[in-house]
Amino acid sequence: MSILRRASITLLLLLCQPVARPADAAGDETPEAAKASVLSVVHRFLDSLAARDPVACKATVAPEGQIQAMNEGPNGTRITYRLLGDFADRLATWKERPLERIWNPTVLVQGRIATVWAPYDFHREGKFSHSGIDVFTLMRAGDEWKIVSLAFNMQPHVPSQHPAGPPRN
Repeated sequence: MSILRRASITLLLLLCQPVARPADAAGDETPEAAKASVLSVVHRFLDSLAARDPVACKATVAPEGQIQAMNEGPNGTRITYRLLGDFADRLATWKERPLERIWNPTVLVQGRIATVWAPYDFHREGKFSHSGIDVFTLMRAGDEWKIVSLAFNMQPHVPSQHPAGPPRN
């Protein structure tokens, strides 16, 4: 057998071998498990707001990530921007007890990036403040999902549509 023919057969055998890839927890998850994992981070973030707990909040966010808030008030529309880390730092200073609830979330996951789109309502000291839409963007570094962006609109003139009705105090 010629050396060229042996090299061709060896090359063909090598090309037919399965390619080893590094272990990737994100790639090993089922789509349902990935969605549940992403939604778990969003709920932990919302729980940290209700608890006014900066440490718990920081565990769910990339500090250099950003919040974009659109306030649709009687004086027009205003958009504000904040860093997620700064937002988390200020939680302990909030005087009013907040409650933000989401429902019917749409969760999209592809590899290490995900979005959660959900209607929400926001209450202060048990009283309705506003409703709107939350859009969370998350990225996965290692085994942890982190919120890298939160965009939402604030609609004080739109009543809550939460399926459970008003929150129980």
